[in-house]
Amino acid sequence: MEFQPVIMAAGRGSRMTYLNSTKYPKALLPIGNLPMILYPIYMLEKAGFEEAIVVVLDSQATEIRKALVGVKLRIDIVSIPDANYWGTADSLRYLKDKIKRDLLIVGCDLVTDISIHQIANIHRKYDSTVTMLLSPLPSQYRDIPTPGPKAKKRSEKDFIGFDEQGDRVLLMASEADLDENIKFRKSMLKRQSYINIKSGLTDCHMYLMKKWVVDFLDSSKAISSIKGDLIPYLVKKQFSKPKASGDMEKTNMSVVSEDVRSDIFTFSKIDEITEKIREMSTWIDHRGDMEDCFHHNPIRCYAYIQNDGFCVKANTVTAYNESNKQIPRVLADLTCEKETVVTHPSTSIKGKSQVGSDCLVAEGAQIGEKTSVKRSIIGKHCTIGDKVKITNSVVLDRVSILEGFVAYLLHITELSVLAGTFRYIDCDLITLCVRESYFVFSEKYNSTLIKYDITISTYPQGQTTL
Repeated sequence: MEFQPVIMAAGRGSRMTYLNSTKYPKALLPIGNLPMILYPIYMLEKAGFEEAIVVVLDSQATEIRKALVGVKLRIDIVSIPDANYWGTADSLRYLKDKIKRDLLIVGCDLVTDISIHQIANIHRKYDSTVTMLLSPLPSQYRDIPTPGPKAKKRSEKDFIGFDEQGDRVLLMASEADLDENIKFRKSMLKRQSYINIKSGLTDCHMYLMKKWVVDFLDSSKAISSIKGDLIPYLVKKQFSKPKASGDMEKTNMSVVSEDVRSDIFTFSKIDEITEKIREMSTWIDHRGDMEDCFHHNPIRCYAYIQNDGFCVKANTVTAYNESNKQIPRVLADLTCEKETVVTHPSTSIKGKSQVGSDCLVAEGAQIGEKTSVKRSIIGKHCTIGDKVKITNSVVLDRVSILEGFVAYLLHITELSVLAGTFRYIDCDLITLCVRESYFVFSEKYNSTLIKYDITISTYPQGQTTL
C-alpha cells in the first residue's frame, strides 16, 4: 500500500470529563454500542488497507487487544509507558523504526464516512508534505454548556488560513496561543497575496504525511503534539529558506560557535533518482498550472475539507453525546452492514414499552413494562425496570435500573432541571447525557449530578429525589 496507517489510541481523554475509567478507557467508550476505536478501523478496511499500527497505553493494551479480536486488519499494537505522558508526536517518534513509507495517521475518536481517496488525491496532486482532514464545526456544538464542574472554558478554536484555491494551508494557529493580533511572515506575503482565514473548522486529527517528517521528529525532541506543535511548525516553515551551508551570520564568528544543527530542510531533500524522474516526467510540479503552488518550496501543507457526509471527532463530552445521537442513521454505512438493527434479536421488551427508531439497544438487554426510551443508546445485558423513562442518554454495559427511574427536562432559559426519582442498584457504570446540559455519572455506590458545582449522593438500595 502507498500509505502506512497508524491509529493513535493512547490518549487519556482529558476533555472527556467523568467518562473515562479503568474499565472504559477512551478508545473503548461506546458509540452506537461499538467501541469508538472500531470506526477508524472499519474506515481503513473499506479503503482496502490490510494492516495498521495501533498505539495504546501499557495499562490499556490488554483490553483494547480483546476489543479488536475479529477485525480483518492485521493489527500491530504498540504500547507506550503510562508514566511518560507523551503527546502524539512523541508516540510517532517512538514508532520511527516501524515506519517504512508515507503515513496515514488517524485518531481513535474520529467517526467519519469519508472515502480516504478524497484526501489522498489532494496529497498526491500537490506532492504535499502533510495533508490534513478538516470539517466544519456543527452548529449544535457551539455555545453549549459542557457537562462537568464549573470551570473557565478552554478556548479550542483554530484560525486556519487558505490560499485563493482553498487547498493550501498558509496559517494554522490556536486561539489560545494568539494575542490580539495575527502575525504573518513577509516571506509568505510575497508569494501569497490572498489569504482566506476561517475559524469554524475542526482539525479531525487525520493526516497524510511524508516519511521524512518522522525522521525530522527524531531530531526535534521539543515537538510533542502533532496538532499543537508539528502541524503549525510545518505550515510556518513552508516559505522559509534553507540555511546556506558554510554561511555565517557574523563575519567574526568562530567556526566552533557556528550552529551546525540540522534544520528541517535537511530532511526534506529529494534524492537524485526522484529528481531525475521528475525532470523526465511529463508532469512537472513547478511549471504550468502547478507553478503557483510550488514556488520552489520543498515543504507544502494542504487540507481537504469534508463539507458533506458524517464527520465527528468525539474528543469532548458534547461531541461524544452528539455522535451517539447521530450514529443510528449512519451506522450501517460506517460498518458496511446492510441495515441498522435498532434492537438486537436477543433483547426482551415487555408490553406497552416504547423504544424509538433513533435508539440502539444491544444484545441481552431487558426492558420492563411501560418503559420509554428515546434518542438513547442502551448497552449489552442492561436491565431496565418498569415505568422507566430515558431520553438523550448513553447507558453502558451491564447496568441495572430499578422501577420508576425518570429522566426528563423542564427547560427554563439557559438552565435545565432534571426532575424525577433516581433509584440505584448494583450499577457498574451508568452515563446519562440530557440535552448537553446535565450529566449523571454513577459508579458503584455513589452518583453525581454535575451542573456547575451541584453534587448529590446515593447509597446502596436507597433513592434520592432531585
